[in-house]
Amino acid sequence: MRGERRDLAALAALTAAALASRLLFRIDHDEDIDALRFALGVERFDVASLRPHAPYYPVFIAAAKGLALLGAAPRAALALVSAASGAAAVAFTALLAREVAGRRAAAFAGILALASPFLWLSSEKLLSDMAGAAVTTAALWLCARGRRLRRAAEAAEAEIAAREASAARARTAALVLLGVGLGVRLSYFPFALACLAVIARSEGGRLAWLARGRDLATGALAWLVPLVLIATPRDLVATTWVQGLGHFTRWGGTAITVSSPADRLHGVVWGIWANGLGGAWPDAPAARWLGAPILLGLLAAAALRAAPLRRAARAARDQPELFASALAYFVWALLGQNIAFKPRHWLPLVPLLIVALAAGAEALAPARSPARSPAILPAGAARGRALRSAAPAALVAALAAQWLADAIALARQHRAPSPAAAIVGFLRDAGAEQRPVLTRDLDRMIQEGAPGRRPVRVRGDDELVRAVEQAGPGGALITSEALSPAARDALAGRGYAISIRFARPRSRYVDALWSDLALLEALPAGSPAGRPLPRAPRGAPSG
Repeated sequence: MRGERRDLAALAALTAAALASRLLFRIDHDEDIDALRFALGVERFDVASLRPHAPYYPVFIAAAKGLALLGAAPRAALALVSAASGAAAVAFTALLAREVAGRRAAAFAGILALASPFLWLSSEKLLSDMAGAAVTTAALWLCARGRRLRRAAEAAEAEIAAREASAARARTAALVLLGVGLGVRLSYFPFALACLAVIARSEGGRLAWLARGRDLATGALAWLVPLVLIATPRDLVATTWVQGLGHFTRWGGTAITVSSPADRLHGVVWGIWANGLGGAWPDAPAARWLGAPILLGLLAAAALRAAPLRRAARAARDQPELFASALAYFVWALLGQNIAFKPRHWLPLVPLLIVALAAGAEALAPARSPARSPAILPAGAARGRALRSAAPAALVAALAAQWLADAIALARQHRAPSPAAAIVGFLRDAGAEQRPVLTRDLDRMIQEGAPGRRPVRVRGDDELVRAVEQAGPGGALITSEALSPAARDALAGRGYAISIRFARPRSRYVDALWSDLALLEALPAGSPAGRPLPRAPRGAPSG
């Protein structure tokens, strides 16, 4: 009992530290169009006006609206929800590690989750990713707890009924929570479907599928029914169709729109290793090379722990929901998400990877031998055993220290406006002028943040070139994500000089997609204000 109270106190302290750290660096500006739409949705939810965009994230918006009703500004409400979700994710990562690998692994996982640069930075974003990851991690913890209780019931016949009932309640709660989580972030649906399939299959029979399907549907209907009542069905269907079609065929970054295997493979390695795990990369902070050997060692220890096929199969049998859902989501992200340019799509897998690191550290500790106590071991052997026992904690502490320094540095950079937000601010503060601002993705941000400007959305190179020519002798401003090399060459061939009017880049580990977005100026060559043609910043595909 005393040990349980200590564990609860440690978990509460861990959660409080995580919440305080996330709140310390919270932001109050729109980094990109998605963040803007979330803020607009908190102000006034409107499906047809994309406040926010499909699939509308009703549970996430409702949580932020609840805080707004208490007096928080829309962006402050979003920041509070993300920070609280980040703290919850840290706590549930520790709880999940305890169910999977024991009490000491829980401490390792909690420390690593608290320090993780990727989890920390994701908790600062005014987006739904962190809230979705927290719900998913909580549901996986319930699944793991249900499995442990079921095994305990099989081993303790005297308490089998009570333990099995507790296990069944944990599974029910997990599926209901996953159903609710679909209203937080629908793209995490593979976790819900995989857990449903594994749980129903293990219970056996058609009735189990119906019962567990009902659990998942109960959680989904809790937000779907209000959504249908608030938004007219016609607007809901029409807007969802347009957004869904666009995501998969034009701008969503799926395997259809970004089909290069090399780009997608790079997105997997860079996204999971350099972002999700804070691993070393040529353009990453140099200190990461100090933590890289420890990170690799812990991953290797986790892999060796399950290296024999028999152990791997046993681990999959012990926690099938974790393995099945992680695999299902990996395949979905690989094919259906913009992993080439947005590593945040790997976020729900990061708590599982941290649990694997903690399990690897636990595997490095010497096994406890009941036959010989440390008191009767030779002095040299006792010292060696003590060193081996302390080594896992030392490795975790060293990796956590490196992660923590990296996380603080990234969080500080994140407080400055993103390149997109800085461009909007520049346009707002520079005053109104007649020249159009040609853009592919920033028109809504400019409309909302710099109402004196005239943004024009262009969908292709020919449309952009025509718009520049129609702008007259004063030329036009262009956001760099809209200017392809082909369009630049076409404008140069027509006698236009293109120069950088404004740019405020920041690390791509903070802004993975538009880290070097710039505002360019296109002027006829004979214009008095013409400038020499520099090399334009690189623009990444949207989605």
